[in-house]
Amino acid sequence: MPSPNSDSPEFSKGRRTDVPRSARPWSGFDFIGDLHGHAGKLDDLLEQLGYEWIDGIPRHRDRTAIFLGDYVDRGPEIRRTLETVRGMVDRGDAVALMGNHEYNAIAWFTPRPDRPEEPCRRHTPIRRQLIEPTLLSLGEDTAEWIDWMRGLPLWFEANGARAVHATWDQPSIDFLDHMLTETDGVLTEPLMQATCEPRSPAFKAIEQVLKGREIPLPDGLVLTDPEGSPRHHIRARWFDSPHGKTYREHALTSDDSFPDVAIAPDAINPDSPQYGPHEPPVFVGHYWMQGSKPTRLTSNVACLDWSVARGGPLVAYRFDGETEVDDARFVAV
Repeated sequence: MPSPNSDSPEFSKGRRTDVPRSARPWSGFDFIGDLHGHAGKLDDLLEQLGYEWIDGIPRHRDRTAIFLGDYVDRGPEIRRTLETVRGMVDRGDAVALMGNHEYNAIAWFTPRPDRPEEPCRRHTPIRRQLIEPTLLSLGEDTAEWIDWMRGLPLWFEANGARAVHATWDQPSIDFLDHMLTETDGVLTEPLMQATCEPRSPAFKAIEQVLKGREIPLPDGLVLTDPEGSPRHHIRARWFDSPHGKTYREHALTSDDSFPDVAIAPDAINPDSPQYGPHEPPVFVGHYWMQGSKPTRLTSNVACLDWSVARGGPLVAYRFDGETEVDDARFVAV
């Protein structure tokens, strides 16, 4: 299927070749951050962006929505959130990327290749508590929804913009693109098992793209995330150089618990590329930003996850081909 604008490049989104509506000129993208089951806020945001409900599904007459992943877990209306997103995708009005929560849901039901009686994502009490609302919401249709999640693209690139759930890491994207060639972008069970094997190339690539670049904390220091899981790393500012920075300075989100000491040189991976200032604008979710007024991270990097599941706003960015992220184009409800 051709792209929405015959004069624009074809969508690149993880080996999926189907693209949104082709019968109209391209008139901009609305990138939308992590939803986590907040269908009501999604309704409000889409209404503010000028979408209309046609046959119960939101549609903009000349724009395309790009969802950045994490539709499940935490929120009160998980099924309705998925139904809205999927309805827009199926009608050609949106692209929905995979987030780490969709990936984790697939891993919950994927047997380990070496021990088939165990899942790739261990069923620990903390993880079970997190996924339980999703399983209850989807009920007997869970398997069908998991199959749908397997086909969600891992990245998006078109018309001078990029989007990915956590990190635009080109070597990882190239590796995954090659890996997904024979399955048309579908994360089949064998491919899923390959990405779940610790320290394997597939594992490292999927971690970069869906969960972000990390730098190990100094020996002996362990932090606790909001779910109660121990953390031995900081989420790094993958668009900035870590050299000469402290752990607190280089963490993507502010936290006074991060040590304000220089990052150890041996903690820095020399093979991790920095997202350069001349790259196209890229939109990500994942990072639980704080505050009521969204702002860009750099001139060409914007995070649209502003913690809707913790009482923050649901955020979108209206992209119309600009080469730098413009703070005036954020929309929050």
